[in-house]
Amino acid sequence: MSTIHISVNGTEHQIASGTTLAQLITQVQKTTGQADDPAAIATAVNEIFIPRPKRGDTVLSDGDQVFTFSPITGG
Repeated sequence: MSTIHISVNGTEHQIASGTTLAQLITQVQKTTGQADDPAAIATAVNEIFIPRPKRGDTVLSDGDQVFTFSPITGG
């Protein structure tokens, strides 16, 4: 299996080639001890917001910069 290098919140990571953003979020939440709740964080790849329904379709590429942050709600 080949691997790629990405950045998650400024920290370098090596992951399996073909990993989706949804899979990465699950891995990040397990590693940090957070509940497995995709709604708990918002995501951006290369400074482009990725909505939750699109995470499973977003395959990460070598050199991608992924950012996670708390979603902002309001009215």
